[in-house]
Amino acid sequence: MNIKLAELEHRKGEPLPFQVTLDADELKKRHHEIRGITPVTASGEAVQLGNLYYVKGSMKADVNFVCARCLNPFVDQATVDFSETFALSDDPILQDDEDSDILPLEGDEIELDSLLQEDFLLAMPTFPLCEEDCKGLCPTCGVNRNEVACSCKNERVDPRLAGLADFFKDSK
Repeated sequence: MNIKLAELEHRKGEPLPFQVTLDADELKKRHHEIRGITPVTASGEAVQLGNLYYVKGSMKADVNFVCARCLNPFVDQATVDFSETFALSDDPILQDDEDSDILPLEGDEIELDSLLQEDFLLAMPTFPLCEEDCKGLCPTCGVNRNEVACSCKNERVDPRLAGLADFFKDSK
């Protein structure tokens, strides 16, 4: 979906509402942790204030992941807010501040699809967890520690510090 700058100028500061559905297959291909996804619905508004163009809103979708710790599949109801500011590429505000978050506009339209896809993908977790306090799998017996408590001793001693363990045994 594209938003025409001329349409925003005619509205004279009045927000232009929009609604768009992003291609779920494209998003799934671009993020290796996404196992499945419902169509992403984005709704928001665009407005021109002075020389700047603002686009803000929210995206929603159900995303299927596999937990990085326990390997159980789960569904996350993702809600991603977005807010972007644009200026024409020849606007002096872009030359004055090279580190600004203002995006340059080429042409007479704001192209939303690729921008929203990028915002959505950046909000997705790199290591998805079914629960924030997921205990994961036991490295010794492989049991899911969220479901069953195992009695394995999983103490790891750094071989560089193993000599210190012997030192403290003698002091007891």
